[in-house]
Amino acid sequence: MSYKSSSIAPRVTLLIGPACVGKSSYLQNRGYDFVVSSDNIVDEICKLHKLTYSQFFELNFNSPIRKKQRQLFNQAIEESKNYRNIVWDLTNLTRKDRAKVSSHYPSANFSAIEFAYKGWEEDILQLSHERAKLTGKVIPDQVLFSMFKRHESVSQNEGFSRIISVNMISLIIDSRNAA
Repeated sequence: MSYKSSSIAPRVTLLIGPACVGKSSYLQNRGYDFVVSSDNIVDEICKLHKLTYSQFFELNFNSPIRKKQRQLFNQAIEESKNYRNIVWDLTNLTRKDRAKVSSHYPSANFSAIEFAYKGWEEDILQLSHERAKLTGKVIPDQVLFSMFKRHESVSQNEGFSRIISVNMISLIIDSRNAA
């Protein structure tokens, strides 16, 4: 049932943390109705245009391919409004980023899942390098350092009814070392 035709407010969960901290891994086997993910759209665009992840981000911001990605992302946001249990799988690093998400769902109940990373920065860089070798998704170190620097801790003052802290890095490292 579309929440638009229901008196029940949607639940919107924001995943908060830099790249390579396990946000998408955390989502596996979770019961969300709709996932808003720029990465999923970038992956599809890359397949369609035979680009690597890195090549996509090297394109001019106003290139037709980048414009198409933004159009599809905006369509995903609009489509998400037809669902009750929505998750945003983006970095959502700053209060401003999170406020933009909130503006799309004025009547929603918001939760935040903040991914611990402080003290794990070197491990995140190593995981990013490993992921690049396995998947071709290259995130330059300077981009990760910028994410670490830009991150603003989440607060209930931002309108979140629930905030959960999760450390996926240690699980990822433990499972990698066990393999």
